[in-house]
Formats: sequence, structure tokens, C-alpha cells
Amino acid sequence: MAIIKNIEINPEKGIHRVVARMPEFSREYGFWIVSGGIGNVTAPDSFENLKLRVFDFYSLSQMYGGHGKLELNGVVRDVEPGNMVLICPGEYHRYGGSDGNVYMEDSICFCGNIADVLRKKGVIRSGLYRGKPVRVVKQLVEAARDPSFNSGLRAALGLQELLVDLYESSGNTGKPIDVLLETIRKAPPEHWWRVTELAELIGVSTDTLRREFLRATGLLPKAYIEQLKLRQAAEMLLTEKQSISEIAMHFGYRDCYHFSRRFKFVLGLSPANYRAAMKVAH
Repeated sequence: MAIIKNIEINPEKGIHRVVARMPEFSREYGFWIVSGGIGNVTAPDSFENLKLRVFDFYSLSQMYGGHGKLELNGVVRDVEPGNMVLICPGEYHRYGGSDGNVYMEDSICFCGNIADVLRKKGVIRSGLYRGKPVRVVKQLVEAARDPSFNSGLRAALGLQELLVDLYESSGNTGKPIDVLLETIRKAPPEHWWRVTELAELIGVSTDTLRREFLRATGLLPKAYIEQLKLRQAAEMLLTEKQSISEIAMHFGYRDCYHFSRRFKFVLGLSPANYRAAMKVAH
């Protein structure tokens, strides 16, 4: 077995594992860039000679030269310069040069609770993504190699931003549930959506709606709508001079006392105390 930086490779089983200990800050923060490579070049037609392998960490690779192929979940796809290959833990795959070409890449490997949450929410998914002509992964690796705290933090934040960009550019945000969330946000603030009404908008059952809503937001529809209203109300308490009862009515609460009880339950303070405390803090 060979060890490359913080990763141990068992070539017989095709298993790549993290063997180093996560630094204290990365453990507390929940995101760790394990290792990175710049300017890796495979032999021509390396794809044909590769065995399927599996990682116990996340890997993001950006091809910047050559031509290659990626096999993931039994599907083989062409990889062109600028493309990015994102691989999640536990998923067998292989990629390399093809059609007489080498595979030139920059790669970065990472793990942590933040990455796991993003995967659970569907933001991080194994696959082939359209990248950018700029070698952004190279820039992240260079920042991560700098031992200073600030540089490491910039690299971690930059990588997370890149992962979200890949998710948004892949069209995942065009799913019916995402369109529905945008519809809810743009609706008049006093409107209270019924679950049946929401389900009809995207043509699913109420049970399916609740399940998809929970997967997308971590909340059931009614809880999401109420928390959205109350957080917007909290902003109004600080930026507007309207009375608490007027703000309650603005968000469709007919009973000011009910509004105050729900506000305190969600935000920890009554509307009056929240307004007073936040003004003192600022």
C-alpha cells in the first residue's frame, strides 16, 4: 500500500482512505481539505487500464487538458477540459485519459460534517459538471497549502462556494420543490398557504409534498412558512416603526397575542423584547 499525503491507497481493493487526524479547527468547523494535487497527468488511454475504486472522502477534480472518460454508476461519459468530476464517499468510479489522450487535472479532497450535510441535502452529488476555463481547483489547492489560518479558511470557504455554484449551475434548483419555495417567498406576506394548495401547485400528493419539503428544507411546510414569516417580521421590528400589532397583521396574524407567542417560541424573545434588545445591541 502507498500513502499519498493524508490518504492511504490499497491498489488491490481500490480503496482510498484518509489516514491523518483531522486538525482541531477543522473538526470544530466541520470541514477539512484533506489533500490536493496540481498538474497531475496520467498516461495516454489510462482509463482503459484503471480498475473501479472507492473513496471514503469527497473528491473534486478539474480537467484542464487532454481528453478522458468517467465511469460512474455503470455509465461512461466523455470528460473535456474545464469539466469537473465530483465523487462522494462510497461510490465506485474511475476516470482517466482516452482515445490516445492523457488526462490532466487539478484535484482536491475534503471531508467533514458540513460536506455530509450538503450531500444529505442534495447539494453535493457525484457526477460530471461543466466547469470554467479558469483553473479554480488549482487556486483552492494553492490556498490550502499555505499553513496560515487565514489562507486555509479562504480555501475552505472558496471550496464550499464552488460546490454550491456547481449545484446551481447543474439545474438542480429547477426541481418543482425549488420552484415552489420561490413561489412561497414571493407571495403576499399575509397569505397562509394550505398544504393541499401547495401540493396542487406541483401536482403531487400531500404526503409527497411533506416528504419532499422535509428533504429540501429540513422543515414541514407549515413550519417553514411560519418561520419564514417570523424571520421577516423580526427584520421589520428593527427597520420599521410600525406597532407589533400592525406587523402581526402584515404577516396574516389576526391575533397579536398568538403572533407574540409564536415569535417567542421560534426566536426566543417576545417581539417587544426582541426589538428592544436588538436596538441596544446595534
